[in-house]
Amino acid sequence: MRGQRRKGGIVEGYQLKVAPELCTGCLRCELACSETYEGVFSPSKARIRVLVGSSTWEIRFEEDCTGCGACADNCLYGAISRSP
Repeated sequence: MRGQRRKGGIVEGYQLKVAPELCTGCLRCELACSETYEGVFSPSKARIRVLVGSSTWEIRFEEDCTGCGACADNCLYGAISRSP
C-alpha cells in the first residue's frame, strides 16, 4: 500500500486498479486527469491513456501519473478503481 501525500492540494498515492473489459472508451478519465493537472479538458495532456483496439480497450498510466484517483472518481463504468 502506498502512502498518501498532498501536492498542490491534490491527494497522491492511491493504488489504481484497471478492468479494461468494463471500459467503454468515453475518455472521462483522460478529461478528468487533464483538467486536474493542466486546467484544460484535453486528452492529449492527460497522464492516463485509453487505447482503442478492434474489440478491446487498453488503459495505461504515464510515468508522471501520481495515483491521485481523479480518473477513477470519474469512471462511471468501474473500469478504473482506487484503493488507499
